[in-house]
Amino acid sequence: MVSSLEDLKARFQGALSGLNGYIVTDKKITHETRPEDVHEVTILFEGSEAKFDKNFMGAVDDWVLTDAPTALQISMAKRLGIKTGKISQLDAASKEVKAAMDRYPNARFKFYAHSLGGLNLQASLGSLEDKYLNRVDEAYIYEAPNLYPQLSDAEKKQVDKIKYKIFNFIDKRDLVTWEHSEEGNEGVVGTLVRIDSKDAGDLGKQHMWGGYDYKAGYLNVKEESIDDYRLARVKQAKEQLQLKKQALESWKKRGLSGSDLISMDTIQAMGIVESLKEFALIASDYILAVCDFGIADVKGTWDTLLASCRSTVSGSRCTESDIINALAQVGATKETIEINRITELEKIKKDNY
Repeated sequence: MVSSLEDLKARFQGALSGLNGYIVTDKKITHETRPEDVHEVTILFEGSEAKFDKNFMGAVDDWVLTDAPTALQISMAKRLGIKTGKISQLDAASKEVKAAMDRYPNARFKFYAHSLGGLNLQASLGSLEDKYLNRVDEAYIYEAPNLYPQLSDAEKKQVDKIKYKIFNFIDKRDLVTWEHSEEGNEGVVGTLVRIDSKDAGDLGKQHMWGGYDYKAGYLNVKEESIDDYRLARVKQAKEQLQLKKQALESWKKRGLSGSDLISMDTIQAMGIVESLKEFALIASDYILAVCDFGIADVKGTWDTLLASCRSTVSGSRCTESDIINALAQVGATKETIEINRITELEKIKKDNY
């Protein structure tokens, strides 16, 4: 996972379009580095240039030549059904993303974008054919307008295929997040996460995450966004487990020695533990989310979690005991996942009689 700007590979700039961003790799790129040896790439799209006094032309490119026309196009597409061609910066972003994915053919990709960068990312994801989409692990969009109405039917189909991998955060106090619906999760790129924001007291600060409020270490989001977010996370985690299983099968097909396989299985087991950690936390959160639906919904959750994990790692050397032990390492047991929750629910039910 990319963790340092020391891994910086390149900053791409569209001289005419105003496109700005970074491409970050899991390996330091030198003249000796082979592109096919890069396995993880993160692309970061910059938002609009805000400082007219320091970078006048950059600000003009972003706000005058891109943001304003795109806002008009989105509104025309959503409200009048009139679609026009995309602004050059969005097309430039799409080309850069494909070029990066071609440059690193064995890499899986993550994306992050804010504001105008979010428009670039939405357009880029919509432009990807299936062979590229299959290599997208996750994408995070913050405080961007809703480009979905402006996408073609073919582009909408593509972003819908990976809806559960895209997390689209919006603060409705931020005026830039225009043309997002007040409720529901349709007609947007990705899973919409509505922030339960505070008033930052300034439009600029509001746009720059100033309204994001954290409680007990977690970002406060509106209740109606939680279920869709959790379901998307569960689907995403299960897919990552499946990818790890496929990697192990690939190692075996290469005819590795017994000692090599033991080593590989150790690496695989560590990866499974990390994935199960997220999966178990999601499962626990989901159980809390269905409290209103009664104790019956909680019963059997442990067996369901075990069955899902068992299916995901079938064909590997992991036994059921290994799975149970891996879950226990992250605090996920039948007691914590099911029995304790039922006890809590029964108490809540009793207290509300």
